[in-house]
Amino acid sequence: MRARVVVIGLLLVTATGCSPATGDGGRGTPADDPLPGQAWALGDGKVTAAEYRTAMDRFISCVQDAGYPVSDPVRSPVDGVTLLYDIEPSGEPEVYNEAVQRCNLSHLSMVEPTFVEAQRQVMDKKLRPAVADCLRHQGVALTGRERNVAEFAAAATDEPMAVECVTKAWTKVYPELPDQVPIRL
Repeated sequence: MRARVVVIGLLLVTATGCSPATGDGGRGTPADDPLPGQAWALGDGKVTAAEYRTAMDRFISCVQDAGYPVSDPVRSPVDGVTLLYDIEPSGEPEVYNEAVQRCNLSHLSMVEPTFVEAQRQVMDKKLRPAVADCLRHQGVALTGRERNVAEFAAAATDEPMAVECVTKAWTKVYPELPDQVPIRL
């Protein structure tokens, strides 16, 4: 079985949209910018689809240059926006994690959430019925108009339950996807 790994730090930064705090209470100056390699895309406060794809390509190249194979990115059926990929780890876990995190911080960690969170997230049409069935089996009444994770979570009034149903559903409907798929509410 092929190993599938996504660095937890990548998911946490992506999910929260947080960057490391600066020593001046977060005000920072360009010289204090913890992510200078991403400034080209973040400078105007928004990220275009082309900028996101360029950042993803740079991240993948960086990881490949560090010696780790990376799959071609595919669009997430969970939100219709996030690009997903597999990285095949090898060697010492510490070295692998450090290399991937360095590439993430250099190219992608703030570009991705800035782009994704500004987009309308719509779950894939094949995935929605599976999520709905899971939630209905948990006793959740749905309107049938739910189109994304946030709407399913609101209907369930239980975010962990909704996330669990989304996770179960995408692994059944799309077993070829990476084991780790970001789920944003």
